[in-house]
Amino acid sequence: MTYDFNRPLIDRSDLPLYVAVDEAVASDFGAKVRAVDMSNAEYDVRYRKKAASSTMKPPPSHHRIFPGYLVVRKLGTPDEYETWMPDHVFDDLYASGNNV
Repeated sequence: MTYDFNRPLIDRSDLPLYVAVDEAVASDFGAKVRAVDMSNAEYDVRYRKKAASSTMKPPPSHHRIFPGYLVVRKLGTPDEYETWMPDHVFDDLYASGNNV
């Protein structure tokens, strides 16, 4: 299988929905988020290409590559933004929103 070099540039609207499993997280960042698995290095590529035209949190260091998620929080509000988080953190905070 070949790597899709456009993967880090996926459109926000194409990302699957997830729901917050904790009320405090839902209150702070929105009950629903859009997210996709993406390494910290891939998020850095996305940030360098899209930060000028999108609201994004800066990427973490990527001297080592870690699995994680691109997450779009505060959906549908003027405060909507993108961030990256490690996979174990994401898995603790969100569940698949296939039925939302």
